[in-house]
Amino acid sequence: MAMLLLVVITLVSFLKIESRLATLAVNKAQARMQAMVSLRLALAHLQQEAGPDRRTTARADITANTMQPNWNWTTIKNPLWTGVWRTDKPAQPPAWLVSGRHDRPAGAQLISLSGALSYPADAQLPWDTSYLPPPVNLITLVGDASASAGELPSANSFGKPDGRISLPRIPLPDPGVAGTYAYWIGDEGVKARLNLTDPRLTPPTGTATDQMKQEALRGTARAGVEILQGLETMPVGGIDPRVRSMQELPLLTLATGTGLLETTPPSVAKHLYTETTFWSRGVNSDSRFGGLKIDLSLAFELTEVEWLASEFSAGPPPMDSAGGNLAGVTYLFHPDDTTQRAAYGDLKVNVPYGGANHSLSTLYTFAVNPSNPTQLARGPTWDALRNYYRLYKELDWSSPMTPTIRARTHFPNTISLAASGYGGTAHYSHRYNRMDSGENYLVLDFFNGQPSPRPVKVSVTPYVARQLMVWGLMEEAGQLRLTLSPITVLHNPYNVAVKLSKDPATQDIAAMRLSFRAWDNWTVNFSTTSKGYWSRRMIDLARITDGSANWGESFRTYIKDGTILQPGEFRVFSSASVGPVPFTRLPPLSTNSFDFLGGFYLPWTDSNGAPVSRLPTDTISVGVASTGPFYVRHLLTCWPGDRIMDTGNSNDGQLYNVCSEVTELLANDLDRSGVIPAKVFSAGVVLPKSGQPPIILAVFDYGMRWPRDPQPFPLFTHSNPMATMTRPEATGIGPSSMPPGYAKTSSSFKMVVRAANSWPEVLEAAGTGSSLAFGGQSVSSGNGGQSSAVYTEVPLAPPISLAQFAHANFTIRDQEPLFAIGNSFGSLFNPINAMGYNTYGLTTWDQTWMLNASLYDRYFLSGAAPEITRGVVVTEKRSLTTVLDDFVAGKGTLANPRIALFSNRDTVTVRAMVGNHRRIAGATVTEGAFNVNSTSVEAWATILASSKRNKMGAANETQPAPHQNARYPRAIRADLANYNFKSPYASPNAWTGLNTLDDDQIKLLAKSIVDEIRTRVVLPHRSLYTSINHSPTESYTIPLPFIGLAQFVNRYLCGYHYDTSLVGCLQNAIVRADVDGANLSNRTVNVAPVADVSLLAQNNAPGSTPWTPPDGLIRSNLTMQDPRSEGTNRGHLLTGAPTSLMQSDLLAVIGPALTTRSDTFVIRCYGDITTHPSSLSANAGCWIEAVVQRTPEFCDPSQPPETEVCSATDSYQFNPKLKLVNRLFGRRFQIISLRILSPKEL
Repeated sequence: MAMLLLVVITLVSFLKIESRLATLAVNKAQARMQAMVSLRLALAHLQQEAGPDRRTTARADITANTMQPNWNWTTIKNPLWTGVWRTDKPAQPPAWLVSGRHDRPAGAQLISLSGALSYPADAQLPWDTSYLPPPVNLITLVGDASASAGELPSANSFGKPDGRISLPRIPLPDPGVAGTYAYWIGDEGVKARLNLTDPRLTPPTGTATDQMKQEALRGTARAGVEILQGLETMPVGGIDPRVRSMQELPLLTLATGTGLLETTPPSVAKHLYTETTFWSRGVNSDSRFGGLKIDLSLAFELTEVEWLASEFSAGPPPMDSAGGNLAGVTYLFHPDDTTQRAAYGDLKVNVPYGGANHSLSTLYTFAVNPSNPTQLARGPTWDALRNYYRLYKELDWSSPMTPTIRARTHFPNTISLAASGYGGTAHYSHRYNRMDSGENYLVLDFFNGQPSPRPVKVSVTPYVARQLMVWGLMEEAGQLRLTLSPITVLHNPYNVAVKLSKDPATQDIAAMRLSFRAWDNWTVNFSTTSKGYWSRRMIDLARITDGSANWGESFRTYIKDGTILQPGEFRVFSSASVGPVPFTRLPPLSTNSFDFLGGFYLPWTDSNGAPVSRLPTDTISVGVASTGPFYVRHLLTCWPGDRIMDTGNSNDGQLYNVCSEVTELLANDLDRSGVIPAKVFSAGVVLPKSGQPPIILAVFDYGMRWPRDPQPFPLFTHSNPMATMTRPEATGIGPSSMPPGYAKTSSSFKMVVRAANSWPEVLEAAGTGSSLAFGGQSVSSGNGGQSSAVYTEVPLAPPISLAQFAHANFTIRDQEPLFAIGNSFGSLFNPINAMGYNTYGLTTWDQTWMLNASLYDRYFLSGAAPEITRGVVVTEKRSLTTVLDDFVAGKGTLANPRIALFSNRDTVTVRAMVGNHRRIAGATVTEGAFNVNSTSVEAWATILASSKRNKMGAANETQPAPHQNARYPRAIRADLANYNFKSPYASPNAWTGLNTLDDDQIKLLAKSIVDEIRTRVVLPHRSLYTSINHSPTESYTIPLPFIGLAQFVNRYLCGYHYDTSLVGCLQNAIVRADVDGANLSNRTVNVAPVADVSLLAQNNAPGSTPWTPPDGLIRSNLTMQDPRSEGTNRGHLLTGAPTSLMQSDLLAVIGPALTTRSDTFVIRCYGDITTHPSSLSANAGCWIEAVVQRTPEFCDPSQPPETEVCSATDSYQFNPKLKLVNRLFGRRFQIISLRILSPKEL
């Protein structure tokens, strides 16, 4: 009986245990279901708020300066909440992606804020201090197992937010359901992705070649993890791909001693939770106007026939794959945000050349004067940008370390314009200037009776950095002679050698010509004791030995065919012989040397034309004077049909319309260039003879306004000496109307008439055979002048960053900058708070601002290009078709390694998509996309450090040291040039274009970027129209993140806060960092000359000052400011120097990774089953972590991804053909990782 009772008791016990286990299992299953409900709610919330394209995202701490004054990382509330702002309705308050308050109805936080200007009472806000949920309500979503507490800045840390998240549990709303939920959605795009490698540096097979390493200096694709504490020894190949989450990071502690160097107790991985990620990807969509971005790589790789038929050239915009209309490629949105609200359209302009009309698209078009819609400001043609992109195909790699390109002018060139009826004024210089046109020529498509000429090919040529005419005196066989020594300094500012090469079809032996004009107004004043005083016109003296000299061409010099200028060289050319030869208008070739024994002589004749012999008792006086102009036309043979040695000079057409022209060197007259008194020689003075250096009478010195020479100017950032128009009348001011105190030259150049007592005073030469001259800082080595300076770049491979187009020389006027795209320096002809200015009947605008606005939101470069083999001719190792086939098959990457396939469509469809410049973004994503609204210093530092560990010039992968090898070259070079590391500007290393930074500079720059972001996001005034975000009841404004990349790149147009209106965010961050001693642009040793508005003031010294409108809101564009010391000018004249870090230098390296919205998010959600519906006592709970990725596909995939989002007539409205579900929810989110977490894993 007892045994039976024991069996019964035991059985009952087992039944109770089984029942409890069954109940527990049921509770766990129900809790998991509740957690899935929570996940579904979170997904719905995320899809609603962040699914559409026109969104920008940021962490809540971006609002802290305004919403939580006096905050620090230990006191700030809810810094990791994710905010989503609408870019089409920036005045709408942002949505916050958390589950909401426990004392409000479930789902209250999900209610759309569409149309609202303030928050509803039910919304939970990150800065709200009035809501304090009871501790029993809080549930941990991210705990100590994943993250760590907030850290204040210290000597070893910039500080960081608390990574732990606790939110109130919200009762599930369904009747009779006992349970609660909570969720938090974290923004992964504001973190730096760790698990990225660059196959150009660590290829899957074999080793990286020099070509691959050079290509990897643009658009970096690796993660700069070694700058992070604990990851300093990570191998260059990156993080083991098996590690998929921050919690697994400690597994990287390697037996070799490399990998993660964890602390005891472990803290590194937890610290990095808020700063880094393993997941970030970005959809290549336009966050400003909506729709997929257009791939310029595929567009620019089109064949000539395909290009001509495309929307960029003469063709119409294509249809999407469903037959819907796509927008054109000309940016139309007016900077005032009101006049024209269409984003992009198909607006062509006629560009005649070669005897035919060409209807082409430009980058932008807008009515700069809204009251006169016929006056249109137009950007460069897309053809010109494409031509720059394709220069890599034109390089000659006969010498693997010195690629060479044939020098060429802009095209249409003179001959092709003449063929379209432009007559004797066929060159750009004789169109866009006040001497030749009284019209408002910059904003007219038709003036002077003909269409406005526009370049469709860029110029790549040495420019004349200095042109000297030295007049001297000598005596031969008792007769006095006037000597002429023309000296030309050519500068090759490029990273490649440039070769002067004639058309093979001609018999010419020269490839470059300088034609000197207008000697009718030059005089020589003579006197002798015996004959008294008389004057002769220079042209009359010239005609004694060559009667063909006239006003149209008084004299010329040649530079021989085949001349090669190495990267950066300042080469000097002069006329050499055993002694001066009789003057001839058509001289022999100049030689590459500073020769002052040769040159030419003109007989010294009296007023009757008779030769003058000096009597033993004669005191003689001779002086050279000119009322001007100093006028030289610079010709180059480079395009088919060019003839440079034709001798006829009866008219301009015969002289200049037979050869391409680089530009014109012009000082309208010389009354502001200085005066040289006549030199007097006493009786009996022995004068030089042939074979001896002549006595110098006068030096006419036309040259660059280098920063350390008198009368400097901010070159390349605010001017372009390589422009096709270097005339002062390009300002709209006629030749005789220049106001007093201003130069009669264009911005980059000055004209000085001076004396010299010896030939070394004429020009300081260097190099073998005195073949080189000085420039860069000065024409004098004593002032830091250099014999080589590489300012700009010809692409060595297909460009993959938009900022590389900063080097595209499509500029027409010297008054516009070369360094425009990717930079943000304000125009010296346009106020900081306007986008159009009219003076002297000429309307100008800020071309830099408009170019960035046109490009940075709508376009990207996928790197879809052929793989090339370098040789005498660049050939295709793998065609574009093969590259794309392999890419789709998973057997290779594109030239931009960040671009990865991401599509659920069939292979045939995907292959068709990736081969189309309008559709490729619908099948790809950008790996490691980084949201510029990030306020993580460590994330920014990691992004900036992605340029580490690569060879550059003479530096191997680790030089000068492992913590000093972040590469930010102005121009990539194939040779072994020395690199710059904090070199003072007096050092040649500072002029090679090869810049390297150390870890301290990177970290300081990262901090400065974040500080600058925080400064800018609180300012709602960013364009000519004010957009403000209001909070519910308070009088302050909720900070607004950057709503598009163009806004991040550009300066603000408000003008109220000077520091943000002078330059863009990254450029001002460089200023901030330099104030703190970073030595990025300026140097603490050999400090650069200040760029102050006083430099633009009227000046009567020889050379004067280039004219700019005398308006303080215009001239302030010369300056820069650190907002911490507002009012103190930080601008300097070496900003454009080759190793002075500029914004475009940063963007050329990291730009392809940047975005203004995130597309990857992590969801931590919780669900439980409680004892009864109103209870907070949980029977079981479940935590889920999901990583979700926005995809290129719409929620309703029946519409193709490339479907236009905004209206064709108003970008603030939707495309009426876009389905409602796609308007409301945008592109579909997809779960790419899902984990059930235990409490120990939180």
